[in-house]
Amino acid sequence: MLPKRWLQAPLLTAVQQVKLMAEREAGVSLTQFALAWVLRRQEVSSAIIGATRPEQVVENAAAAEKGISPELFARAEEILAPFW
Repeated sequence: MLPKRWLQAPLLTAVQQVKLMAEREAGVSLTQFALAWVLRRQEVSSAIIGATRPEQVVENAAAAEKGISPELFARAEEILAPFW
């Protein structure tokens, strides 16, 4: 079960900010943004993801090919930093 702090308004608002940034500025879904965020790290060779529908597999795979600006990742980290 998730700790209650993960479902509180301040964190949910921050995640919504990152979602809008991903969609508007990078042209990707929040899922693609998150996967690209993880896959950009040199120490990560793969990400374990779950998919229950074929279209999720396609969306997840597309994240590896997205060229997202490092500045967007830095902004996302800044937005989410208070919750780490």
